[in-house]
Amino acid sequence: MISNTLKSINSKIASLEKKAEAERKKLLSGLHEKVGYESTAALIEALQSLGSSKPASRRGPKPASRRGRKPGRKAKKAATKSVRAKKTGAKKRAKRTRITADMKKKIVAALKAGGKGTQVAKDFGISIPSLHNIKKAAGLTKARKK
Repeated sequence: MISNTLKSINSKIASLEKKAEAERKKLLSGLHEKVGYESTAALIEALQSLGSSKPASRRGPKPASRRGRKPGRKAKKAATKSVRAKKTGAKKRAKRTRITADMKKKIVAALKAGGKGTQVAKDFGISIPSLHNIKKAAGLTKARKK
């Protein structure tokens, strides 16, 4: 029963494919006249002159003539992220703080004066791991027991 149904469906598909192919041939046979060419050969020649000599599935970097026309995948992704950040109110990534020798001296002084690590890091705009590295270099951390 199922096999008979499948056979009838397959025969219908085959007849529809033949019908579609016939319609496609009919459309293509008169296409050159619709677009203003004398023959199909003239149309084919015009179409080939539009295409490039390189295959469409070329790998590697884009040719210099195509660079800069459309945004690439990374540019699209970055633009989507910025739009998403604006919509959701997400925070932007903080700029990296340049820690100078003078700043290190001030941080060590603030820590010796009794400042809490997290508060000192916030005040100077540095990360907690950077603060720990400065404390370690200044000898303000206890050595691990072995």
